[in-house]
Amino acid sequence: MMSTCFRDNRWKALVLSIALILPVAGCAGKNAPVFDISSGTIEAEACLIKSSKRINNKELSGGKGVEISSKEGSMVSFAYDISSDAHYDISISYGNQGEEGTLGLFVDGHFYAKVSFPKGSGTVTETVTLKEGAGNISFRHLPGDSDITLDCFKLDKSSKKISMVVAPHEDDEILAFAGSIQKTVANGDIVKVVLLTNGDYFDKDLGPVRIRETMNALEVLGVDKSNIYVMGYGDIIIQSLYECSDPGIVFDAPSGYDSTYGDPESNLYDYHTLDTGASAKYCYTDFRSDLYNIIDTVRPDTVYTTSEAEWHPDHKFGFIIVKEIIESLNKDKGYHTTLCESVIHGEELTWPDKLEQDDNGNIKIVEFTNPFPSGGVDRDWDKVTKITLTDEEVLMKQKAIDKFDTQNNGGANFDGNSEFNYAFCKRDEFYWVYVY
Repeated sequence: MMSTCFRDNRWKALVLSIALILPVAGCAGKNAPVFDISSGTIEAEACLIKSSKRINNKELSGGKGVEISSKEGSMVSFAYDISSDAHYDISISYGNQGEEGTLGLFVDGHFYAKVSFPKGSGTVTETVTLKEGAGNISFRHLPGDSDITLDCFKLDKSSKKISMVVAPHEDDEILAFAGSIQKTVANGDIVKVVLLTNGDYFDKDLGPVRIRETMNALEVLGVDKSNIYVMGYGDIIIQSLYECSDPGIVFDAPSGYDSTYGDPESNLYDYHTLDTGASAKYCYTDFRSDLYNIIDTVRPDTVYTTSEAEWHPDHKFGFIIVKEIIESLNKDKGYHTTLCESVIHGEELTWPDKLEQDDNGNIKIVEFTNPFPSGGVDRDWDKVTKITLTDEEVLMKQKAIDKFDTQNNGGANFDGNSEFNYAFCKRDEFYWVYVY
C-alpha cells in the first residue's frame, strides 16, 4: 500500500484516475493522505474508523484488520475523487470466523447493498456507481448483520452494466421482465430490483410472505437478494401519495400500516430503515425521497417499470414518479439512462392470452398481442421494442412464477390469478423505450 502526506495542497496537482482521501492517525500535515488505486490496495486499518476495533492477525494483509461489530455506529469509511461518473468493482478482502454474514455498504452517505461474506476468509466483489468529484464509501453494521473483520479494499473500473427493475408489487418484476432479467444476468451484468409496496392489500401479514416469494423467484433467475430494495410502502396508496396537496400527510394503507417495513426473517429490511436507521411514514415526501435516493445512488444504465397506461393506480403512478425522478436527475445532475415501460394490466381482462397446452401437455409458446387494441391509449404497438425468449428462458420464467404461492393459490381473493400469471410465459417481452 502506498500513502503520502501532502502539505500546502500540493496533492491537487496530481493526475489520478481515482484517489482515496483517508484520515489516518499519525500523519503529519492537515491534508489527508492520497492513495493511488492503480498502485495497490487500501488497508482497512488505514481508513476512517468509528466504534470498531483494530485487530492483529498475521493471516490478514499487513497483519492487521478492522472488526465491524454490532456496537452502535461501527463503521469503516474512505473517500474517493474521480473525474467522471462510472461503475467500479470494489474488491473486499475479509475474515469471518462465524457463519455467513452481511455488512451494509454505503456510497456517498446512502445505503447501496448488504454485502454477503461467506464463512472463513477471502475476497468478495460488489459493483458500485461512483460519481464525478469527491465522495465516500463506507461499511456499516446494520440490523441483521454479523461481526466481520475487514482486511483491505481495491477499486477497479468495471465493465459491467447495471439494470434496475422497479416493481409496484412482488411478482410484477417477473411477469413483465423475467426474460430481460435472465439475459442481463447471462451477459455478466447486474440486475437491481426495487419493490415499491409490500402487496399487503388483502392481509396485514402478507407483506413479508410476498417479499420472500419475490426473493425466491429472483433467485431462480440468478438475482441475489442483496440486489433487492424493499421500499415497504402500503399497497394501493401510491396515487394518494402523489396527488395529495400536502406531501407530508401520512396515509394509512388498507392493511392498517402507516410506516415502512420489510422481512427481517430474510434479512430484507425496508430501505428507509437501512438508509437512515428508522422506518419512513406513508407520505409522498418519504416515498419520493427513498426512490430518488435509490436511483441516484445506483445510477442504473437501464430502468424497467410498469406502464402509465395501465388501469392499476400503483402501476400507473409508479411509472409517473419514476419518470419524473429520472427527468430531474437528467436535468440537475446530467444522469443518462434508458427507461423501459411495459404492461401487466391491459385494457381487457382477457389480455394476455391464456397459456395453452398441446396434446402432449407441452405449453404453446406464443407472442404477446397488443394490450391496448382499441387504440384509446397513446402507446403505439408498431413502435414497441421486443426481445425474444428462448425455450429455456420461458421455462425459467415459468419456474419463477411458481414461487408466488400466495398469488397462484391464495384463496378467494386471488381467484383467477394463477391463470393470469402463467399467461405471461410468452415467446417475447416488450416495452416502450425513453432515452435520457
